[in-house]
Amino acid sequence: MHRQRSLAAVVLLLLLLSQIPARLLTWVLPPSVTLTGLTGTLWSGDAARGWVIVEGKPLLLGRVSWQIQPWRALWSTPVMLQSEWSNQQLQTRVGLGLTGDWLLTDTRLQFDTRMLGQFFPLYLGGTVSGQFATLEFSKNHVARAQGVIKVQDAVWTARSGNIPLGTYRLTVSPRSDAAGAMSAALQTEQGALQLEGGVTVSSQSYEVALRATGPTARDESFRRAVAMLATPTAEGFDVLVQGQL
Repeated sequence: MHRQRSLAAVVLLLLLLSQIPARLLTWVLPPSVTLTGLTGTLWSGDAARGWVIVEGKPLLLGRVSWQIQPWRALWSTPVMLQSEWSNQQLQTRVGLGLTGDWLLTDTRLQFDTRMLGQFFPLYLGGTVSGQFATLEFSKNHVARAQGVIKVQDAVWTARSGNIPLGTYRLTVSPRSDAAGAMSAALQTEQGALQLEGGVTVSSQSYEVALRATGPTARDESFRRAVAMLATPTAEGFDVLVQGQL
């Protein structure tokens, strides 16, 4: 009888926990995250609209949905997260790694480059999409990444008119020769601006090394626009940028 009562109490507790309303999630969210129009439960719910504050400015997430699988918390990513705002989309799994760093797996994202323009000057148009097997964040920076970023139909948004560039693929992977270091190889899929090269990032420094060829690389107006970063060559120009993090 005692064992049956204990089992019934556990079942009742689990039922009560499973029905915790989603609106209580606002009690534990950081001040930089806002969700409105909450429905469902704490474990599986939706928000009609969500946004986060980045550099003092709101970044709209649109409709947000989540599902929490607490039994995965000890070894995996227990939170399934999805957001959609027009053509801006995010789908990922979120958890904490053994070191306490945020870990994202099975991540898919898509957004218009104009979204980045609200945070810093950007003269690049196009659509960015990405697929990452792993993204690990430590102290507000990316500590580890493995995946692919694609910039589709990129254009240079000049005052005199947009200059077509092309479509590019950036393959990101961790480096085996240095802890916390990553490299990204750039490939041109098609376009008037042919780019090849890559990016290397370590815990303390970064380097961007690119070679540009093709009709746009020889266009004088475009070369003037990138003159502060570019070194002219017979075929176009080279870019080499190095710095400390």
